[in-house]
Amino acid sequence: MKTSLDCIPCMINSFLRLLGNGMLPEEKHVDATQRLLGYLSTADLEKSPPALAREMHAIIRQELNNPDPYLEIKKQYNQKMMDMLPRFDKMINEAAHPFDMALRLAMAGNVIDFGPQNQLDIMQTISRVVDAELGIDDSKRLEKQVETAKSLLYIGDNCGEIVLDRLFLQILDHPNVTFVVRGGPAINDALIEDAEFAGIPEYARIITTGDNSPGAVWETASQAFRDAVMSADVVISKGQGNLEALMDVHANIYFILVAKCDGIASKLGAKTGDFIVKRQKF
Repeated sequence: MKTSLDCIPCMINSFLRLLGNGMLPEEKHVDATQRLLGYLSTADLEKSPPALAREMHAIIRQELNNPDPYLEIKKQYNQKMMDMLPRFDKMINEAAHPFDMALRLAMAGNVIDFGPQNQLDIMQTISRVVDAELGIDDSKRLEKQVETAKSLLYIGDNCGEIVLDRLFLQILDHPNVTFVVRGGPAINDALIEDAEFAGIPEYARIITTGDNSPGAVWETASQAFRDAVMSADVVISKGQGNLEALMDVHANIYFILVAKCDGIASKLGAKTGDFIVKRQKF
């Protein structure tokens, strides 16, 4: 997916919001913002938004001289969601259709994201998702295909969210699942150690994208990751960043996300804030 002009102010506003949250000392704000604007002024808009965001967050890391400035808050979200695991597990076990409930909780977890301009509250979203009508709903087709698939690739997204992915993997109960995390720090995206903390290895083998973009950017991801996508019978892709990065890849991908901006919602034929399960057309 190319980066549209509408993505530029969103990136800038997200950057300014991070500065306002104390991510950088105030005396570095102007220099960091000028560096970002300089980069965006010549950026290749043929690239996807996650590809451009990779450079934006490299600026933050360089200014801070810190390879993973979100480390502590990632740990906090992982722990917060692990503490709530019994509550979510109970919701799934008591549901009339456990697959549907686990899917909905995994989808709600996608709001735990420090990148987008518009932030959503996780508990409010979970309360809403239980009975919500999905904006796009290919979930029944996904459930049927998972039952017959020989291999399943699950591309994760953010810390905290992966605890709910774990519950969905538990319900999927598939014997051949590979779970994908980022290859290096990218905002609050999950890394191998986060997946291990969440208990993912009990249900899936873990690999990385081989890249530190906040999305599975096809052009910069490892060949091993690309091969895994193309060889899997079913691919589950979590989050808007992965959608933006993989929208043009011709594979059997099911995108599961909360639409976080008007641009993506419009491309999908949905509304901002909609819960979406959409199969890739290829």
